[in-house]
Amino acid sequence: MMGLAEFGRIRSILLGERESFQRLRNKMSFPRIPADSRLQSRFRGCLLGGAVGDALGAPVEFLDLDEIVRAYGEQGIRDYAPAYGKLGAITDDTQMTLFTAEAVLSAHLAALLQSQETDFFRAAAASYTRWLMTQQNSRLGSSETKKTSWLLQQKKLFSRRAPGTTCLSALQTSRGRVTRAMNDSKGCGGVIRMAPVGMYFAHSLSGERNPGRLLSNVFTTGGDLAAITHGHPSGCLSAGTFAVIVGLTLVGKSLTEAIDSAKEELRKHPSHKETLAAVEKAESLAKSRPANVVVCASSEKGSWPRKLWQWGSIARSEQKTLKTELFSL
Repeated sequence: MMGLAEFGRIRSILLGERESFQRLRNKMSFPRIPADSRLQSRFRGCLLGGAVGDALGAPVEFLDLDEIVRAYGEQGIRDYAPAYGKLGAITDDTQMTLFTAEAVLSAHLAALLQSQETDFFRAAAASYTRWLMTQQNSRLGSSETKKTSWLLQQKKLFSRRAPGTTCLSALQTSRGRVTRAMNDSKGCGGVIRMAPVGMYFAHSLSGERNPGRLLSNVFTTGGDLAAITHGHPSGCLSAGTFAVIVGLTLVGKSLTEAIDSAKEELRKHPSHKETLAAVEKAESLAKSRPANVVVCASSEKGSWPRKLWQWGSIARSEQKTLKTELFSL
């Protein structure tokens, strides 16, 4: 079985086979960022925690709160339950998070190789097209195509786990073109995949005394990548907000501090009111609910405040450790 640690191998083979990349490294001198073991541990926790939460919520993704309480009691779902024929199965949320991570790493490496600005949007458009291949269970990609993506070599990712209709239709319509979605969707399909954007900028945030301008870049990048599939401002602004929250919590800010900074960035955008109301609703729920209650519920309209509420609730309580082998699910 392949665990989460294998995910790090993406760094060396995103643009080709390991041997090809090694030849490139021999020809060029790459700027090196000093290793930060604490930040690396938080990166692993961010990806693994997201996958665990996804697997925990998979059985109740399409249930409302009353249905969850009837099925699992007032405490809500607290351990893995069967979903997609497995116990602890991930969904398209984790799949798309991985392809977002692939995109930001690919964009970074391409910028180094070509001495140009980092083009996250173009890289993400390509990565999400590759994710679409896995949802179509496509085996038609050439061997050369698969060599450009380690994720496409993972056969267990070729599995449909209730992918969002907005993401599917937007990517099918764009057909690999680097373009924004031509729809009016404000569902959760953008925000759920944006943790890697916050992770990417965390190194820079950790060294910034005045991170204001950098936070703007984090927010914009998250929103732009969501815009590949979601055309409504609320579908993009929520993603930017989440990317900022993730980035700041990774570098040691409290959840409250991270949310406050994200809301400050959010307010700079003309169409921010709906997203801001959702964030503040989540904050209110996190404060009002008992700390020992964990429920998971999701819908296109309501998952954003629920997700942030879950994060706040879990952050205020001790939870038992749940482990998962990401690619065995």
